[in-house]
Amino acid sequence: MDAKRSIRWALTYVALSAVAAVLGGGLVAAGAVLGLGTAYEQLAGGAALGSVAATAAPGLALAALGAVVWAVGSVAAFLKVFTEAVDEQMRERFDSEKVKSEILSVLDDRLTDVERDTEETRRKVAELKREETASEFEFGEQ
Repeated sequence: MDAKRSIRWALTYVALSAVAAVLGGGLVAAGAVLGLGTAYEQLAGGAALGSVAATAAPGLALAALGAVVWAVGSVAAFLKVFTEAVDEQMRERFDSEKVKSEILSVLDDRLTDVERDTEETRRKVAELKREETASEFEFGEQ
C-alpha cells in the first residue's frame, strides 16, 4: 500500500474515532452535569450520602454509557477501517482478471510446447517409417 492510501485510511480512522470520542464525551459531560451538579449541591447542603448517591446515579450511568460509546466506537472505527483497507489491498493485489490472464498465458505457453513436441514426434515417426520402407527395398542385392 502506498503512502497516499495509508494516510487516507489513517485520516478516516481518526475521523471515525473522533466522532466516537465526541459522542462519548458528550454523554459523559451530560451525565456529569445531570448527576454530579445536583448531587454536589445536595452534599454541600448536608444531605445524607444515600440520597446523594441516588441523585447522582442516573448521571453516573449516563457518563458510564458515554465511556462505553467512546470505547466501542473507537474499536468499531478501527475494525471498519482495517477491514476495508485490507479488502482494498486484496482486491488490488489479487485482481481476478489479472489472475485469469496470467493463467491463460501460462496455459498458452504450455500448449505451444505440447504442440511443438507433438510435431517433433510426428516428424520422427514419419522419418522412421521412411527408413523402414527404404530398408525393405534392397538395392543392388538379389
